[in-house]
Formats: sequence, C-alpha cells, structure tokens
Amino acid sequence: MKTVVTDLDERGHAVWNGRFTRFAAHHGFLLQNCRPYRARTKGKVENGIGYVRKNFWPRVQTFTDLDDLNRQVRDWLDTVANIRVHGTTQEIPCERWRQEGLKPLNPMPFEEVDKEARKVSSDACVSYENNRYSVPFEWVGQIVHVQDLKNGKIRIYHGEQLLAEHPKATGKYQRVVHEKHFEGLGIAGKHKVPQPMPRRVPEAIPEVLERDLSIYEQFTDEAVARI
Repeated sequence: MKTVVTDLDERGHAVWNGRFTRFAAHHGFLLQNCRPYRARTKGKVENGIGYVRKNFWPRVQTFTDLDDLNRQVRDWLDTVANIRVHGTTQEIPCERWRQEGLKPLNPMPFEEVDKEARKVSSDACVSYENNRYSVPFEWVGQIVHVQDLKNGKIRIYHGEQLLAEHPKATGKYQRVVHEKHFEGLGIAGKHKVPQPMPRRVPEAIPEVLERDLSIYEQFTDEAVARI
C-alpha cells in the first residue's frame, strides 16, 4: 500500500513512503518489507489483533470515552495478558521483555514534530496539500520544512528558525499569504540596473592621395580645348 511502500527500485527493494520513514525514525524501529502473499512472514504479528479481539473485547461491558477504555485495557494487560504463559514462546511476556531490553516509546507524538521539506518558489510561497503558503521573500529558492500542527495551523521552518505561521486552508488551490512577507520587495525592484549607452567606435580615416594643383589645371585646360 502506498502509505508504506511507494515503489520498487531496479533491484526490487522497497522505496518507502517518506512520511512512514520519518515515523519509523521518530519511534526508533527498522523497516522490513515482507514478500507479498507470504503469510508466514507476518502472520504472527497479525495474531495479536485477534488475541485482543477475542480476549479483551468480550470483557468490556461499558465505557465512557477513550481514556476510560485505555484504563480498562491497561488493567487487562497487567492482570491477564502480560502475566500468562505465551502460547508460542512458552514464556511470560513481562519476563521476556526484561531480557529483550526494549526501548521505551517516544513520548513526543509524531504529529507534533513531523515536518515536510518544500522548496520556496519564485512567488515566495511553498505548496502543501494543494494550497500555497507565503514565507519572507528572502527565502526564495531555499529548502524549508512545513509542519501541520493538526489544530488548524501551519508552521514553516528553516532549521529551528520559524519563518511563518498560517491558518490551514480549508479547501484546495488557495493562496494564504502575509503581506509583511513581501515588504521591501517593491523597493528592491525600483532601482533598475542602468543600461549601458551605445558607444561609437571610431573608424579609421582612409588615406587620401595628395596631388599638386597644377595637375588639376592641366586637366581643365585639356577639357576646354576639346570642347
């Protein structure tokens, strides 16, 4: 599925979805592509879902909200699931975990830190989910990172520097800008580079053969005589 693997390279290796790759890096797990239609490479992972569905859900009589449901499942994990003898490993899960030395989950939600790289176009905007958002015009041509706060706001960073914050567009093909991002752009454009004036290149003066005036008088006398 495209949310995990976007393509295969020339060697047949998975080209991972960019956001999924960042999600894996954030929580510190490695990506491994299973062969299609080969259930034995992933069936044991999916069995955990069936175990929860068959053993936890029948115990739930009522719940008020997600927090209440989470408290119930935590109690079930601590008193049933994690202290039983596992059917495959024949070990108690909570004791097996101590041997494996698993790392704790990242307490920071992925959505709060995920950023997507974008290049600032010539109109001082970046594209995100079919909409365009402005940044200060000095950043044209630079790579910045867009963060969707999932609360109706968009933030744009360069490294740790916050460049802009916008309300997230509710539709598509919209342009959301701050006028201050373009301040100084008009002034900078007023002073045009002076164009050089055409320069006349002097040509060499041709040499003129000089003759004595008596020669011209002789030609004149001959012409008059013939007339």
